[in-house]
Amino acid sequence: MFLSLEVRSYERENHNHHHDHTQLVLPIHGRMEIDVGGRGGCIDPSVAALVTPGAVHSQHTSADSRFLVLDCAPTAWETLQIERLARQIYVPIPPATRRLIEFAELVGNAQLSITASQLGPLMLSSLSPDAPRSCDPFEQLIARLRANPGANWSNDVMAQVASISMSQLHQRFRQAFDMSPQAWLTDVRIQEAQRWLRATSLPICEIALRAGFSDQASLTRAMQRVSATSPAAYRKTQKQSG
Repeated sequence: MFLSLEVRSYERENHNHHHDHTQLVLPIHGRMEIDVGGRGGCIDPSVAALVTPGAVHSQHTSADSRFLVLDCAPTAWETLQIERLARQIYVPIPPATRRLIEFAELVGNAQLSITASQLGPLMLSSLSPDAPRSCDPFEQLIARLRANPGANWSNDVMAQVASISMSQLHQRFRQAFDMSPQAWLTDVRIQEAQRWLRATSLPICEIALRAGFSDQASLTRAMQRVSATSPAAYRKTQKQSG
């Protein structure tokens, strides 16, 4: 069964075209404005897109955007159970899928060419098209925050995503976590940064930005306040214990 998985960058603009295989496009960095069969949408850290064989599509991306692309043969349609995803076209990315995207970015294309037959189906399965999804906009907000804490999440944006007022936003966070929205988000961002510190050798300044902090100093202050340690000290301790 034809199946490939690759990290790609696209030209800024690609006009109407089509191909004879199924393609799932998942975001790594940046965003893509895309139209699939006349249905416009946007691939960003919270949404992927699935293009079916023969579907005419066009896209526009920023120069530094990168995407994880899964290509598979039309005959894989039933085997991989992606018909429901294809009907949606624009598919929400749960935290499990985000972790797999990050893993794929870390291992690189050489390793992906070897592991595509295992990682590809796992990635499709992680999108969980048959899993019940919460109808509560606040719970959907929390899922999006956990999946992509590094995005520009102001309280205004949170309230809009959850379709509630600012006072209701604060009330829901107090009830659920006994914290303000930004305090809770900072904790999630610290956890994200610590995961990158443990799993990668990326520069701390880059990890800080990926996790949603303005710079390395901001991450350092947050970690020292919460756990009385710096990013560098945390990374050193984790490597020694590993």
